[in-house]
Amino acid sequence: MGAVQLGVLLAALESTVVGTAMPTLIGVLGGAALYPWVFAVYMLASTVVMPIFGGLSDRLGRKRPYLCAVSIFCVGALVAGAAASMPVLVLGRLLQGTGAGGIVSLATIIFGDLFAGPRRGRMQGLIALVWGVASLVGPVLGGAIVDRFSWRWVFFLNLPLGVVVIALVAWGFREVAPEATGRRLDVAGAVLFVVGATALLLSVLAPGGLVLGGAAWRGVAGAVALLALLLFVRIERVAIAPLLPLVLFREPVFAAGAVASFLAAGAMFGALVHVPMLVQWGQGTDATTAGFTLMTMSTGWSIGALVAGQLMNRLGFSRLAVTGAALMSAGYVGLALAVSASWQVLMWIGSVAGIGMGLLSITVVVAVQTLLARAQRGTATAGILFFRNVGATLGVAVMGAVLTARLGLSLTGFGPGPGAVPPALARSLVAEIGRTLWLGSGATLVALAATFFLPAGSPASAAMSPTRGVEEMIG
Repeated sequence: MGAVQLGVLLAALESTVVGTAMPTLIGVLGGAALYPWVFAVYMLASTVVMPIFGGLSDRLGRKRPYLCAVSIFCVGALVAGAAASMPVLVLGRLLQGTGAGGIVSLATIIFGDLFAGPRRGRMQGLIALVWGVASLVGPVLGGAIVDRFSWRWVFFLNLPLGVVVIALVAWGFREVAPEATGRRLDVAGAVLFVVGATALLLSVLAPGGLVLGGAAWRGVAGAVALLALLLFVRIERVAIAPLLPLVLFREPVFAAGAVASFLAAGAMFGALVHVPMLVQWGQGTDATTAGFTLMTMSTGWSIGALVAGQLMNRLGFSRLAVTGAALMSAGYVGLALAVSASWQVLMWIGSVAGIGMGLLSITVVVAVQTLLARAQRGTATAGILFFRNVGATLGVAVMGAVLTARLGLSLTGFGPGPGAVPPALARSLVAEIGRTLWLGSGATLVALAATFFLPAGSPASAAMSPTRGVEEMIG
């Protein structure tokens, strides 16, 4: 458990410390045009590989893929830390994202295997706690490393922790995968999925100025995504051991969970990007003040996840997920209504949306792990996490594209503080972000509707089922 949590800490810290180091890093390496891809390739790679690692873990066991993921992450940290140019840094971040996607998805799967019945929800909440700690500590740690040492240690410090994780897992981790190991991986499906998902994400990352953009690029990427994903669906329908069994979508818990996770994450990450922008540019505050709104939403997410773990056995999947989606919708509608309010008001309203997201996200994951067959746990868990990440990517891209299209200009070159943005533009920005938040509110309300299709039950009631009890004991 400690080794798995340390692995999650690797991925979580790297997601939060790099932003603090980027201004210094750009000054040293140059290549400012590639700056957005330092984040984009990390997010893209971690998203695309989640179902791959989930499928591998159902065939090869959890231990070897987890060790592989941590190793890839560490190699990426070494490449990024030693980079002498921005393209090499982007390559390192690509490798780090690949490893991080495996670490996060496999950690969630492993905890689902290790802790059955009533303990599963409580223990899954601990993974969210790691992300909460990282969101608080990461930015400060990144700043301290850059100020006192070198930006390279933002990446190099991952190496000793990675070695510890690898040693602990290799020494103390006993295999927890189901018996259906040794099945061949659906290579054709995996290749088509990677190509299709990557092209899809690239097509939506282009809006907002993420280089390689333009209508022609988006059109080509979208066409490639459509063709590859259609071929993927065709192959998965006839494959003996499909990467992502389409039969999963016949299960209400997976179908409803995927829809709710996709829409809720799109709305949540859209708010995480645009509410600080609203506070900093619309209200003329400094970057630290704007960061408080980000912190309360992220911390609320972690608190909601911990609370979900404690209440899941008492309230059950359906009621807890509906409650979380309702809180998130209420918080999001509140943000849209109070778009002109003070940053303190926005901060507390945002925390309500974050708590709702935490309640919903953990409940969906545990419900899938509890109610689906054990042999499908890895694939199904990674599938839910994949839809959540794709939703986050699309949410930020779509809301950003709508905002910039409405304003008719690129929001670049503005600093923090009073007077940084011309008053007329600041007023327009507040109004347009308000309209954008209403778009996100619609997504949360549809996610709320999806949660009503989640089956009843809880980890505790499932453990009382004779079939489920025998299955977990065999595991």
